[in-house]
Amino acid sequence: MRLRNNIFAEAFKWLKKNWDGIKYQKDLAAKIGVSEDTITRIMRDQTEVTDDFLCKFNEAFDNVFNHQWLRGEDPFHMLMSDLINAKMEQSSPNKEEAATHQSSSYIDKLIASLEKQVKDKDDQLADKDRIIKLLEQKIEVLEAMQHLDSTNPLKGYPFPIGAADEASHSLITK
Repeated sequence: MRLRNNIFAEAFKWLKKNWDGIKYQKDLAAKIGVSEDTITRIMRDQTEVTDDFLCKFNEAFDNVFNHQWLRGEDPFHMLMSDLINAKMEQSSPNKEEAATHQSSSYIDKLIASLEKQVKDKDDQLADKDRIIKLLEQKIEVLEAMQHLDSTNPLKGYPFPIGAADEASHSLITK
Protein backbone atom coordinates (compact mmCIF):
# COMPACT_ATOMS: atom_id res chain seq x y z
CA MET A 1 0.00 0.00 0.00
CA ARG A 2 1.27 3.48 -0.77
CA LEU A 3 2.54 5.39 2.23
CA ARG A 4 -0.05 8.17 2.14
CA ASN A 5 -2.87 5.71 1.56
CA ASN A 6 -1.68 3.73 4.57
CA ILE A 7 -1.54 6.88 6.68
CA PHE A 8 -5.02 7.84 5.51
CA ALA A 9 -6.26 4.39 6.52
CA GLU A 10 -4.65 4.86 9.97
CA ALA A 11 -6.31 8.25 10.31
CA PHE A 12 -9.67 6.70 9.37
CA LYS A 13 -9.19 3.98 12.04
CA TRP A 14 -8.50 6.68 14.60
CA LEU A 15 -11.57 8.66 13.55
CA LYS A 16 -13.79 5.59 13.83
CA LYS A 17 -12.71 5.19 17.46
CA ASN A 18 -12.59 8.84 18.46
CA TRP A 19 -14.93 10.95 16.29
CA ASP A 20 -18.69 10.81 16.72
CA GLY A 21 -20.57 9.99 13.54
CA ILE A 22 -17.65 8.35 11.72
CA LYS A 23 -18.04 4.57 11.60
CA TYR A 24 -18.13 3.71 7.90
CA GLN A 25 -16.49 4.87 4.70
CA LYS A 26 -19.75 6.52 3.65
CA ASP A 27 -19.67 8.64 6.85
CA LEU A 28 -16.12 9.70 6.06
CA ALA A 29 -16.96 10.51 2.45
CA ALA A 30 -19.97 12.62 3.47
CA LYS A 31 -17.95 14.56 6.05
CA ILE A 32 -15.16 15.30 3.57
CA GLY A 33 -17.54 16.00 0.69
CA VAL A 34 -16.33 13.32 -1.72
CA SER A 35 -17.91 10.20 -3.14
CA GLU A 36 -17.81 6.93 -1.26
CA ASP A 37 -16.15 5.48 -4.37
CA THR A 38 -13.19 7.85 -3.86
CA ILE A 39 -12.68 6.56 -0.32
CA THR A 40 -13.01 2.95 -1.50
CA ARG A 41 -10.38 3.47 -4.25
CA ILE A 42 -7.99 4.99 -1.72
CA MET A 43 -8.51 2.14 0.75
CA ARG A 44 -7.97 -0.45 -2.00
CA ASP A 45 -4.83 1.40 -3.10
CA GLN A 46 -6.28 2.03 -6.55
CA THR A 47 -5.58 5.75 -6.38
CA GLU A 48 -2.99 7.76 -4.51
CA VAL A 49 -3.96 10.38 -1.95
CA THR A 50 -3.03 13.92 -3.08
CA ASP A 51 -1.97 16.92 -0.98
CA ASP A 52 -5.23 18.70 -1.84
CA PHE A 53 -7.28 15.72 -0.71
CA LEU A 54 -5.34 15.47 2.56
CA CYS A 55 -5.88 19.18 3.25
CA LYS A 56 -9.59 18.86 2.54
CA PHE A 57 -9.76 15.73 4.71
CA ASN A 58 -7.94 17.35 7.64
CA GLU A 59 -9.97 20.56 7.42
CA ALA A 60 -13.18 18.52 7.57
CA PHE A 61 -12.00 17.29 10.97
CA ASP A 62 -10.81 20.64 12.34
CA ASN A 63 -7.15 19.90 11.46
CA VAL A 64 -6.94 17.23 14.13
CA PHE A 65 -4.05 15.50 12.34
CA ASN A 66 -0.48 16.70 11.92
CA HIS A 67 -0.14 17.79 8.26
CA GLN A 68 3.42 16.46 7.95
CA TRP A 69 2.33 13.10 9.33
CA LEU A 70 -0.56 12.91 6.86
CA ARG A 71 1.83 13.61 3.97
CA GLY A 72 4.32 11.03 5.24
CA GLU A 73 6.99 13.66 5.88
CA ASP A 74 7.28 13.53 9.68
CA PRO A 75 9.43 10.59 10.81
CA PHE A 76 8.83 11.21 14.53
CA HIS A 77 5.04 11.05 14.23
CA MET A 78 5.35 8.08 11.87
CA LEU A 79 7.48 6.27 14.43
CA MET A 80 5.02 7.04 17.21
CA SER A 81 2.16 5.82 15.02
CA ASP A 82 4.01 2.56 14.34
CA LEU A 83 4.68 2.16 18.05
CA ILE A 84 1.04 2.68 18.98
CA ASN A 85 -0.15 0.27 16.28
CA ALA A 86 2.36 -2.36 17.37
CA LYS A 87 1.21 -2.04 20.97
CA MET A 88 -2.42 -2.38 19.90
CA GLU A 89 -1.56 -5.50 17.89
CA GLN A 90 0.40 -6.93 20.82
CA SER A 91 -2.46 -6.41 23.25
CA SER A 92 -5.02 -8.05 20.96
CA PRO A 93 -6.11 -11.38 22.53
CA ASN A 94 -6.76 -13.05 19.14
CA LYS A 95 -3.16 -12.90 17.89
CA GLU A 96 -0.88 -15.91 17.86
CA GLU A 97 2.05 -16.07 20.26
CA ALA A 98 4.57 -15.74 17.43
CA ALA A 99 2.95 -12.55 16.21
CA THR A 100 3.00 -11.21 19.76
CA HIS A 101 6.69 -12.00 20.08
CA GLN A 102 7.35 -10.34 16.72
CA SER A 103 5.39 -7.25 17.77
CA SER A 104 7.26 -7.14 21.07
CA SER A 105 10.57 -7.26 19.19
CA TYR A 106 9.35 -4.51 16.88
CA ILE A 107 8.30 -2.37 19.85
CA ASP A 108 11.71 -2.89 21.46
CA LYS A 109 13.38 -1.67 18.26
CA LEU A 110 11.11 1.36 18.08
CA ILE A 111 11.74 2.21 21.73
CA ALA A 112 15.51 1.84 21.22
CA SER A 113 15.27 4.15 18.22
CA LEU A 114 13.30 6.73 20.22
CA GLU A 115 15.78 6.50 23.11
CA LYS A 116 18.66 7.11 20.67
CA GLN A 117 16.88 10.14 19.23
CA VAL A 118 16.31 11.51 22.75
CA LYS A 119 19.97 10.87 23.70
CA ASP A 120 21.14 12.64 20.52
CA LYS A 121 18.95 15.63 21.35
CA ASP A 122 20.22 15.64 24.95
CA ASP A 123 23.80 15.61 23.66
CA GLN A 124 23.03 18.51 21.34
CA LEU A 125 21.51 20.45 24.24
CA ALA A 126 24.53 19.72 26.44
CA ASP A 127 26.84 20.98 23.68
CA LYS A 128 24.67 24.07 23.28
CA ASP A 129 24.74 24.73 27.05
CA ARG A 130 28.54 24.31 27.12
CA ILE A 131 28.95 26.78 24.25
CA ILE A 132 26.61 29.27 25.94
CA LYS A 133 28.63 29.08 29.17
CA LEU A 134 31.88 29.68 27.28
CA LEU A 135 30.38 32.67 25.49
CA GLU A 136 29.03 34.06 28.77
CA GLN A 137 32.53 33.76 30.30
CA LYS A 138 34.04 35.54 27.30
CA ILE A 139 31.49 38.33 27.64
CA GLU A 140 32.32 38.72 31.34
CA VAL A 141 36.04 39.00 30.55
CA LEU A 142 35.40 41.52 27.77
CA GLU A 143 33.12 43.57 30.02
CA ALA A 144 35.76 43.55 32.77
CA MET A 145 38.42 44.67 30.29
CA GLN A 146 36.15 47.42 29.00
CA HIS A 147 35.49 48.58 32.56
CA LEU A 148 39.22 48.75 33.27
CA ASP A 149 39.77 50.76 30.09
CA SER A 150 37.01 53.20 30.97
CA THR A 151 38.40 53.79 34.50
CA ASN A 152 41.93 54.58 33.20
CA PRO A 153 41.76 58.09 31.72
CA LEU A 154 45.45 58.07 30.82
CA LYS A 155 45.28 54.98 28.62
CA GLY A 156 46.95 55.82 25.36
CA TYR A 157 48.71 58.93 26.74
CA PRO A 158 52.02 59.10 24.74
CA PHE A 159 54.39 60.36 27.51
CA PRO A 160 55.17 59.27 31.02
CA ILE A 161 53.10 61.26 33.47
CA GLY A 162 54.95 64.26 34.74
CA ALA A 163 57.67 64.75 32.10
CA ALA A 164 55.51 66.40 29.49
CA ASP A 165 53.45 68.21 32.08
CA GLU A 166 56.54 69.82 33.62
CA ALA A 167 57.91 70.82 30.22
CA SER A 168 54.67 72.41 29.14
CA HIS A 169 54.29 74.10 32.53
CA SER A 170 57.73 75.67 32.24
CA LEU A 171 56.98 76.99 28.75
CA ILE A 172 53.78 78.56 29.87
CA THR A 173 55.25 80.27 32.94
CA LYS A 174 58.26 81.82 31.12
